[in-house]
Amino acid sequence: MPIIGNYISNVLCENFLDTETNRVRIRPLPNQGLSTDLKIECFMKYRNINIYPLGTQFIAENVKVCIKPVGRVYLRAKDQKLTPI
Repeated sequence: MPIIGNYISNVLCENFLDTETNRVRIRPLPNQGLSTDLKIECFMKYRNINIYPLGTQFIAENVKVCIKPVGRVYLRAKDQKLTPI
C-alpha cells in the first residue's frame, strides 16, 4: 500500500469503465507496484470517451497518494494532467 502523502513519478495508466459506478475512471496499469484498484484523479476530459476511447493509455508524470474523508485511498495527478501515449 502506498504511503499517504508520498509522490510517485511516471505512472502508466488507462481509462476504463468502472462497473461499480458505471463511470469512466483512470487506473494504474499492472506491474508498477500499485494496485489497479486505485483510481487516479484528473481532469474530466481524460475520461471523455469521445476524445479518448476506453483503454486509452496515459502517463501521469507525478501523482500524490491521497485519502478521501471516507477512507478510500486514491492518486491525484499533478495539476490533474495526464499525457496520452
